[in-house]
Amino acid sequence: MAESKRNVFFKVRLSAEEKALLEEQSARTGRSKSDVLRAAWKRLKIIELPPADLAEAVVQLRRIGNDLKELTRAANDGNVKIPEIKTALSELIALDRRLSKILSGGGL
Repeated sequence: MAESKRNVFFKVRLSAEEKALLEEQSARTGRSKSDVLRAAWKRLKIIELPPADLAEAVVQLRRIGNDLKELTRAANDGNVKIPEIKTALSELIALDRRLSKILSGGGL
């Protein structure tokens, strides 16, 4: 990108240590501080925040996981609870659909 096209000014706050590091990298590379920051920014892998709906789905998943743990203990003790197992399985299937929708960008 040509220098003449860079006509937007953007302020960045740095700590004293960050500023010193930026100046050091600029001096070592012979590049301007702006060039150093742009180069670092372009190499940075941006990780987007998960959708807000995901937090609710994770809570539901943990609850279902706890239910399944209790059902597994009951089954191991010889107290099989088929209705509860069917309910937990139905909840898991519904949550799987919700999670698929969230992760595909559709939200809850």
